[in-house]
Amino acid sequence: MRIAVISDIHGNLEALVRCLDDIDRSGVDRIVNLGDAVGYGPQPEEVLVLLEKMDIANLLGNHELAVIDKVHRSDFSPEAIISLEQTLKYLTSASLLYIKNLPYYREMIGALMVHGCPPDSPTVYLNHMSLPEIKETFASNSFDIAFSGHTHRLMLIGYDGKDLQFDPLQQETIKLEPDYRYIVNVGAVGQPRDGDPRAKYAIWDSHRNALEIRRVAYDISRTANLIIKRGFLRRDADRLFSGDCPKQYKLTRAAANDR
Repeated sequence: MRIAVISDIHGNLEALVRCLDDIDRSGVDRIVNLGDAVGYGPQPEEVLVLLEKMDIANLLGNHELAVIDKVHRSDFSPEAIISLEQTLKYLTSASLLYIKNLPYYREMIGALMVHGCPPDSPTVYLNHMSLPEIKETFASNSFDIAFSGHTHRLMLIGYDGKDLQFDPLQQETIKLEPDYRYIVNVGAVGQPRDGDPRAKYAIWDSHRNALEIRRVAYDISRTANLIIKRGFLRRDADRLFSGDCPKQYKLTRAAANDR
């Protein structure tokens, strides 16, 4: 079976649609989103409606958790809270109910799907964990392969029962070793933070035991302009262009007038 694993759409409908077009051409059997469909981006409602319309399996991310539980907003930066408050303005009551019913994890043909850290955390960042903590995650869980998002960066962590191996997944296709267990971070569709502004996602081929890393270009300026038009932070727009190294861009006249 071929499963397209996407994550961290963050209200970026333009990037999601382009990824779905790419997925459609790639011959997959199922699609799963690992959470954070909302936050930072200008079209959270439209993204959730499309995911539900296409019957795409979805998970609870830390941004969805903060939408439905104010306690978890204390972990957010002041800028992220501003984005969250703006996001709430665009969500309908139906979408809020949809978010409340999202699971913390899913299991698909032997694979574990989670937003943050296996087995079920939507808030723990893998790239903030120590090596002993990552080893303990493997040791205390029985998955052979787990998929996560949250960091907005591609990463493959392999474990042979003794040592950890890290691969930033720069290559397009990677064959997984049968004697290893893996955690795959699939990057971000709507807000990559790895210096490459293209949308990222992965395809897992369970029969071939292989990963395909997909990088999809989209019209970033369209999303960036809409971010400004809909009252989100300029920072949320700037970060789309090159991840952690934002570049300035020119707003359209219409978007500039709506600031």
